[in-house]
Amino acid sequence: MNELKFLYDDDDILVCHKPAGMATEGAKPGQMDVISAARNFIARRNRENKGGRQRDLPPYIASVNRLDKPVEGVLVLAKNKKAASSLADQIKKRDVKKYYYALCYGIPDTRKETISDYIIRREDTKKAFIVTKQEAESYKDESITLKDGSRVRLIGGSPKKADLTYEIVRQTEKTALLSIHLGSGRFHQIRAQMAFRGFPIVADNDYGSRESLEYARSLMVKDICLAAYRYEIIHPVTGRSMSFQIKPENSAIRMLLDV
Repeated sequence: MNELKFLYDDDDILVCHKPAGMATEGAKPGQMDVISAARNFIARRNRENKGGRQRDLPPYIASVNRLDKPVEGVLVLAKNKKAASSLADQIKKRDVKKYYYALCYGIPDTRKETISDYIIRREDTKKAFIVTKQEAESYKDESITLKDGSRVRLIGGSPKKADLTYEIVRQTEKTALLSIHLGSGRFHQIRAQMAFRGFPIVADNDYGSRESLEYARSLMVKDICLAAYRYEIIHPVTGRSMSFQIKPENSAIRMLLDV
């Protein structure tokens, strides 16, 4: 799949299935991103269904959460400022429920577990990085001191708590397919937390190990085996609970789900 799929549409929200390889917004010139594709979709429909000046007005589309460019999954977009504010408030209060599939190289000892870490984003590598509580508490002047004595500058402020709950839903001799309920929404959180524990996500070029990347090549899998498969919200206007779910296109994940 290389095109955006629209799952639900009303006056306030637009829900889509973002393919792997498409940026949520801010794509390079000549490339399409989710926001641009969604605006084009709404504008084209407006030209067909509406008359007068309203048909030519640029549609309002806003993302209140993002998926990393390599990651596929469900995205909920706001079609007006009221919806955007409501969805952002739900995310802040952790009323939104986000579920992911992650195919990890290696098999955790515990089938279901809640894990919690302190996480930072390093200025030197631009990547997420797990630190100890003592290291997190050393935060001062936009940097922390690691246990080896080195000082690391951060992007995005002080260290944050990152928590998630995973459950093994399928496994092979070398891998485990996890269903993950994301408790917080930190930068590259799932990728960093699982890699830190020795279970990197298959085909993750940023956090993967040599073994996990070799395994991905052996499967001829290029896209990271991580997918946001379910997203639950309260509708910003009606107040109705809504759940949107997809079956990932990622071939390695789909193969295990089809067993």
